[in-house]
Amino acid sequence: MTGTRMENSLHAQEIAQILDAIIVGPADCRVSAADFIERATATHLAFVGCRRNLTRASASQARLIIAPESVLDQLDDFPGRTFLLVPEPEVAFLKIVGLLSPERPRRFIGISPQATVAASASVGPRTNVCQFVTIGEDVVIGENCDIAPGVVIGDGCVIGDDVSLGPNVVLYRDTFIGDRVNIDAGTVVGSAGFGYRTVNGRHERLLHAGNVRICDDVEIGACTTIDRAKIGSTVIGTGTRIDDQVMIAHNCQIGEHNLLVSHTGIAGSSSTGAYVVCAGQSGIADHVHLGDGAMIGAKTGVHRDMPGGQKYLGIPARPAGQHHRETLALKQLPKMRTTVKDLQQQLATLQEQMSQLLSATDSHIDGQKKAA
Repeated sequence: MTGTRMENSLHAQEIAQILDAIIVGPADCRVSAADFIERATATHLAFVGCRRNLTRASASQARLIIAPESVLDQLDDFPGRTFLLVPEPEVAFLKIVGLLSPERPRRFIGISPQATVAASASVGPRTNVCQFVTIGEDVVIGENCDIAPGVVIGDGCVIGDDVSLGPNVVLYRDTFIGDRVNIDAGTVVGSAGFGYRTVNGRHERLLHAGNVRICDDVEIGACTTIDRAKIGSTVIGTGTRIDDQVMIAHNCQIGEHNLLVSHTGIAGSSSTGAYVVCAGQSGIADHVHLGDGAMIGAKTGVHRDMPGGQKYLGIPARPAGQHHRETLALKQLPKMRTTVKDLQQQLATLQEQMSQLLSATDSHIDGQKKAA
């Protein structure tokens, strides 16, 4: 199984060749690790993501820095440093990080004698089942899977090839997992949903007879919960990425290639199209649909269907442009309040003056009538 990382060192010229980068500065430096530019030392590789952040290199101890090609005309201000110029600095930086600190090769350990595996279960070749794993009746597990310590796999679950289940993951009965799925530690898939009806003053749980179906190439973070359906399946579409501590309720249908960020909560029977993004702490009400490409901002509360291809913010959710205009208007409220008070005072003064004028006019008219 995957273990701790090993460490290598690379010469600046080697890195430049790997990245097909333009090298500016001394080419004789070598690095053995990587870090953010604020914390990097002379033996660390660092990176600058954009032109405006280049000034951070001034205070850094890093001698070898990956930077965007657009900073070429500014590098004379940083003598003694070597820059590797590439189109996408962060992508290039992480590529080299993987070479400097590669993961240890996966080891095949087979089925631990300390695991509990039902006689009717089927475990594919080159799958690792660690100690204290519990595998129920009629479970089918594919090839090259890694089942970490403490995992519980309920009766009737089906797991594809190249699946990784982190420590203490729980799959309730009849959960279906596709190929190349990664689920991190502590996540629970297939528990009964939050569905009750009140009878004679008591809350009675509604039957949840369905299951959860997770399609291919899905990644799910730690301590996330996905509830099984009342009937049918709660579905997580192909290629979707789910962060830590996300809640997906019963009968939700999550589309392909979604991004669901930490603390997102999606209530029962809601659905999403493809490439939907829900930012941190966003909340989706039940029976709501988010169209293809919809982007839900952080802390946004969605209470109705949202068409795709737009960004939404606020509580309740509304198009981002409208939200920004309303927010700007709200910032003007203190000033507007003062203005209204001033106008009210001016109006009261005008009314008093008008009243005095009318009174004087009436008195004048009465005097003329008496004189006549």
